[in-house]
Amino acid sequence: MSPQTAEAVRRFLTPANQIDFPQDPTLQKQLNEAWTFNLTGFTQQGITGNPWNSMNAADNTWYFNPVTTDPAEVVYQPIQWNAFPGRLEYYYGGGGGTNSTGLVLPTNDLQALADTGKTAGGKPFSDLPQITNPCSAVVSNYGPFGPRGWQDEYCEWSVERDANGNIVRIDFTCENPEYWNSLWAVSPDKVLELYRSTLGKPQIQLADLYLVDPVRKTPIVDPSTGKPAYNPLNKWNSGPVSTASQGGAMHLTSTPNTLQTEIGLASAATVPRPGGNGNAQALICCAQYGQPARNSDPHIGQSVNQLVAPPNPASASMKATLANPPGLYIQTPDFASYNYQSPDGTDVSTFWTIVRGKEELHDELGRKLPGNYILHATFQVPASKPYTVSDLTINGQKIQWASQVAQTFFMQITGAGLKQSGKAPEQSCVATPPTLLAQPLQIFHSSVFFALVQTNVPNVMGVPMNLASNSTLIAPQVKAGQSNVSLVITADTLSGGGFPQVSFGDGVTVNVQSLAKVTYAVPGNTYPGEVSAILLTVNVSASAAPGPRSLWITNQGQAQSVGFPAALHVVSA
Repeated sequence: MSPQTAEAVRRFLTPANQIDFPQDPTLQKQLNEAWTFNLTGFTQQGITGNPWNSMNAADNTWYFNPVTTDPAEVVYQPIQWNAFPGRLEYYYGGGGGTNSTGLVLPTNDLQALADTGKTAGGKPFSDLPQITNPCSAVVSNYGPFGPRGWQDEYCEWSVERDANGNIVRIDFTCENPEYWNSLWAVSPDKVLELYRSTLGKPQIQLADLYLVDPVRKTPIVDPSTGKPAYNPLNKWNSGPVSTASQGGAMHLTSTPNTLQTEIGLASAATVPRPGGNGNAQALICCAQYGQPARNSDPHIGQSVNQLVAPPNPASASMKATLANPPGLYIQTPDFASYNYQSPDGTDVSTFWTIVRGKEELHDELGRKLPGNYILHATFQVPASKPYTVSDLTINGQKIQWASQVAQTFFMQITGAGLKQSGKAPEQSCVATPPTLLAQPLQIFHSSVFFALVQTNVPNVMGVPMNLASNSTLIAPQVKAGQSNVSLVITADTLSGGGFPQVSFGDGVTVNVQSLAKVTYAVPGNTYPGEVSAILLTVNVSASAAPGPRSLWITNQGQAQSVGFPAALHVVSA
């Protein structure tokens, strides 16, 4: 790799290479460094996989880090899927799935559900029949839960209507929550500025974005930054309805819609399986990444797997990754094929505005990357026109729902392949091992964790949900020389009685204080589940080496297993 190339690829680019501090190179550098740290950790986590309570789900070494690879050798592969929630059609639209009463809803009801969580007649998800997972045969309520959890194709939207119920503006976003948490850690004021400008709502206040104590209603200070913590489900980024007093879509909120999850899915998809990769649904059932019947997960997994194990035996096997900058990207709607029309003949594509992101992007070597790199787009008719979005037509049908627009565009991740001389070893389907080891899930500063887990999240599914489901796997920071730092670790498959052993390696001593059960959806999961919460304090040596620390949790009577990478971030005092 030439020195110039090494310089160019030494960091993970922000999504769409978005520069949110154009006038402040110092803060932009701070964000770039934090983003590279976070994405490097997510990449290591994806490669590690799950060696604790799954078989054939770990050591995903055919996934590679694009930052440490010469981009000149990389081949790009756009992976696209429709933005409309595929599981709605699958389970309730006669698309091949089953629900407990055999209900088949008309298209208008599916579109209404995608927009509002209710049918056109107002029946919410909580009143719809249960569904059966085609892989596990588990029967459950429809999920994900959350204020717009059903928008689970890595694209979410909010709709603003006038007094007559006409759509006047749609905001579509595919921005990952990890980016906004990273940006908040650098500058809450910048996040406020971008909320106001992106949503067109100057009335938004900084305090609106704070995570608050659910009882005292006072801001929770994040010990990682010494500043108020961010609430990812604040009132301006919650739900499918946007008004002057609340609502909007700034970044993804459905619990599976995270970048760390996407990297984990792509990593897991690099393993060839016995049944081959000709059937996307069979492959996802075997490999157990993502959620079956989505437009996204089965197709993403199949596409990545076909890079590693090409169906054409004459093609070279490739290691795979998400191209730099890793992200989820909205594609421009196909206005022509869907015959968009306006009452006065104005080209409807002029009503589509890229607010964040770019129409096109080039890699470090100047090569054009495939597809569009749109992070946030609006669809609205100028106020000077005597009509609204609801007067536009798609294939002759008036637009009643934003989801009709979502049906006309794709989402994309950009895959990248690196040709190999050999072939990846095939592994059997993912299964449960005879011995379960303690699985690390997440780690939090305790004050942040308790505020999250005690904050109730109302939802149209009518199920208990708390804000911990909208957390991230960004490593909390501790300073060298700090003592009695209170942390909470969530973990699964603890056993053996008593407290497990917890370690972060040299220079960090751990005192486990208590053990409890909590229920939430660990980010990336569609449904909440009960896990263990370990309350502990740590003391960090003044000489502790700065950088990422792995987390080891060991059940009583078991040997230490593999560490969970980049769980904790030790920084200089």
